[in-house]
Amino acid sequence: MRIAATITEKGYIEKLPDGPHIVIFDTEKNQTEKYDNPGYHLEENRRSTVVDFLFEKNVDVVITVPEAFCSISYGKARQKGLKFIRLKESMPYEEVIKDLSSHLERLTDNIPEDELFKRI
Repeated sequence: MRIAATITEKGYIEKLPDGPHIVIFDTEKNQTEKYDNPGYHLEENRRSTVVDFLFEKNVDVVITVPEAFCSISYGKARQKGLKFIRLKESMPYEEVIKDLSSHLERLTDNIPEDELFKRI
């Protein structure tokens, strides 16, 4: 399984377009890959760009915080079968990976509408 998260410079999980890096943990290889976030510097379609990148990297699960996805990027993610580990708030990526088994118990394929980013 390949589990992705967008992270800050300090390693905290962030909304899809708001962290400069994307990390992908491969549970079979017990290995982490780190990439520059392709949506970080964009002005438009930031979240959808990140979702497209996750598909390119064969990600299965995204660790997400409220407002990480908008309705468009969430729709794309659902269409491609992505699953989600929903956090109530940002926390260190390393902590989530250390306690991955308990987070995977709450794995879901849904994000409530009130947790999606809304354009004003």
